[in-house]
Amino acid sequence: MNVTFLIGNGFDLGIGLKTAYADFYGIYCMPHQGDSPAVVKFKSEIQKNYKNWSDFEEAFGEYASRIDDAENYLTIFEDFVIRFSNYLEQEERNFDSSKVEIIQKGMKKALTSYYDIRPEDKEDLSKLIGSNKVYFDFVSFNYTRCLDTCLRILCKQVNYDNQIKGYISTIAHVHGYTEDNMIMGVNDASQIKNPDFSKNSDLVEEVVKPLQNQTIRMNFDNRATRIIKGSTIICVYGMSIGVTDKKWWKLIIDWLEENSAHHLIVLQHKEGTRFTFRWNRLVKEIRAKLFLYGNIPDEKQDDLVSRIHIEFNHDIFAMDLRKQATDEHTQLVKV
Repeated sequence: MNVTFLIGNGFDLGIGLKTAYADFYGIYCMPHQGDSPAVVKFKSEIQKNYKNWSDFEEAFGEYASRIDDAENYLTIFEDFVIRFSNYLEQEERNFDSSKVEIIQKGMKKALTSYYDIRPEDKEDLSKLIGSNKVYFDFVSFNYTRCLDTCLRILCKQVNYDNQIKGYISTIAHVHGYTEDNMIMGVNDASQIKNPDFSKNSDLVEEVVKPLQNQTIRMNFDNRATRIIKGSTIICVYGMSIGVTDKKWWKLIIDWLEENSAHHLIVLQHKEGTRFTFRWNRLVKEIRAKLFLYGNIPDEKQDDLVSRIHIEFNHDIFAMDLRKQATDEHTQLVKV
């Protein structure tokens, strides 16, 4: 059977890297020589309230409604992507791949405990998995290669396949890498909140992620699609169910609908979930987003609920893999 992990930025954060947009904004918003007036104004918008920009891609789509020049919009976008890429490359250097024992132990634990959540969920999933050998696939939405490195180190362990009761099969990066074919933006033209911009084919091709994937012809999205469609269990780890990845959430709901043996696990890190009412509210919010993206009518939702398993703070990939702290991030990130 095939178990696929969809991996978000929660993985890099969980191993100690400062890869959230919020970590970057303080550096990005510092004055840089050569900043255009449009970039200067954009930085001031972010500085007004970082929380409004917690999801850069969605917020940048909305920012289109406050700017009337397409060239300036693309100038800002390109400046941000370049600087964010450079920042992530610097941050990735703080990943300590020499912590081999920690990595092997942590990865083994993750791949044998991902379904060890609520007792009823665990019981359902345990019956499904049984004694089957599992092929573990990974679809990464991160730009770093930290996950790739951790998987390679695990595979070097003697008899790793017996320890995880399966095999590491495939890893696909949906949005490229920090140093090559990095893809950022929105899910579709409707998320660019400026009617003129959303009709501008050059702008749309540069800012819409699925179109970028088509343009670069690297098969990132096609490969990920094949992996997802071939899965029995999908485990989403460290990802928000955000609108700028709507394409993937719709694909997953379609996959869940097509076979009653398919199960979806969603693992997120959230504060304050020890209270039942808070936990239940968050679960309902996640389900509602998934059903909305998949266009699932109310009468069909009950059939899927029992196969969507949601838990919080089950941080299976959390490991201390950061090198000794440095002050490099007090320095200017150069293009």
